[in-house]
Amino acid sequence: MPQATSSIISQAFRMMELTPPSSLADDSEKSAAANQQYDIALRMCLEAADWSFASTLAHLPAAVLAEGEAEDADLPYIYTLPGDLVRLHEVGDIDTRWRVDVVDGDASIRADQPAPLRVRYTATIDNEARLPATFQTAVAAQLALLLAPRWMPVVSRISLIADQQRELMREALRRDARMASQARYDGLDDAGDWATEARR
Repeated sequence: MPQATSSIISQAFRMMELTPPSSLADDSEKSAAANQQYDIALRMCLEAADWSFASTLAHLPAAVLAEGEAEDADLPYIYTLPGDLVRLHEVGDIDTRWRVDVVDGDASIRADQPAPLRVRYTATIDNEARLPATFQTAVAAQLALLLAPRWMPVVSRISLIADQQRELMREALRRDARMASQARYDGLDDAGDWATEARR
């Protein structure tokens, strides 16, 4: 995390009824733990849903098959996954066949569609100011849960934070659903909802 201070981290310590670290750049145990767990807490919350504020559309260029990597006649095209990808939601069109391969920690997509390959995914967000307030609070609660075993010996208090985190995530999802555009993201005409189409 590039920031010297973080409102999410400060909120997490307040949820644990602890004084937050004065700076994330110091060598205190709190700062080290917060820096270590922050990205995990953020990723856990981003992975939980298809958030409108983190939804990203990209068109991937073809990649070169790595040396020693086997070709696949059924999925002949390979693409490097974006570096900011958290969770993949759509690849190509409805008929595109694809899979994700991970080799030596590097992830790529194999597909039967030539470049450019359209993908929609949840992207990580480094700037807290770009996160909705309700989502920030949910991340703080998730971070508090990850940090709590070290500083909170009372299990019942940790359970209360877990309940709070679930409710905060539900509220963030409710608000995000109201913020999402009703228009199609691909620019095509709206075909109507599936129930209306099924009754035709």
